[in-house]
Amino acid sequence: MQCAKYNVERLTLYEDQFDRLIAREHCEDVATNLLIDIRWAEVSRAFVNCLCRRSAVGPIRPLVDDYGHLVARAADSAFGTHTHAQIPSWFLQNNETFLASCLHKLFVEFGRQPTTPLQMHRAFAALFDVAEGLGPFLGLRCLSASTGAHALMCAAAHAQYDFLSKSASDSSVATLCFAEMLAERLLEGDAPEAQSAFAFFAHSDRWQAFARDRIDCFSVDEAFARLQRLVRAQTVIKQDHGLFFLASSFLDDDAVDSDASPERPSSLAKPLRSIIRKRSAPFVRLVRRLVSEA
Repeated sequence: MQCAKYNVERLTLYEDQFDRLIAREHCEDVATNLLIDIRWAEVSRAFVNCLCRRSAVGPIRPLVDDYGHLVARAADSAFGTHTHAQIPSWFLQNNETFLASCLHKLFVEFGRQPTTPLQMHRAFAALFDVAEGLGPFLGLRCLSASTGAHALMCAAAHAQYDFLSKSASDSSVATLCFAEMLAERLLEGDAPEAQSAFAFFAHSDRWQAFARDRIDCFSVDEAFARLQRLVRAQTVIKQDHGLFFLASSFLDDDAVDSDASPERPSSLAKPLRSIIRKRSAPFVRLVRRLVSEA
């Protein structure tokens, strides 16, 4: 893979600001101005460089509140508001691209220079924090009330470059560490299957492909394996429910066609079912058996 050519001055400027932010020594006015337009590749590169350096030394402080506050200030400064509906789409897209690029760069960085799971855990945890702070400033409005895991998954799934599938054969320690951390966050709460973050993971083609390629690397008791079992269970339940509904509707003479409306009556629905029942007794017996067993 060809190395990107970075603007050294911009890279140095953002590295300095992210270092100051992590150390809580940043100037809010300067940081606000720098976060208005983060479309440059140097921004994510600078943040990843800081995460790698800081995570090797010790834990990284929680960044959710400070990062969210600075981005809200950036929106107010640029657009006079930080209300989601009134923010230009390019600002929201830049934030999504930043998150996806950071995740990809961390995978690549830790893949090239293997390090301890503890350091990777610290770096990924900080990225989850930043994703949560950016939640109200991403494309989907619902992310403002969701989690950093949900925001980060959305950013990766919507990225122009599908790095999740491009690295399908990559089961490095970094991707496995991240997968386990993601699963732990998605399984939090009494009913994770009822949460929007879980639903996104279960229905995202990119994330399910990512999961299928790595599920054999986890033991049955690890969080990622438990998460995938829950995904499969929910899929089976929905399929069984759909089959039961269709079979019951077929056997019900009084059922009303789903397309019925005052403008378009469904008078043909019952006769058609009656004809099928009369001419296909084995099929009807099968349907009755499915309904009775359900």
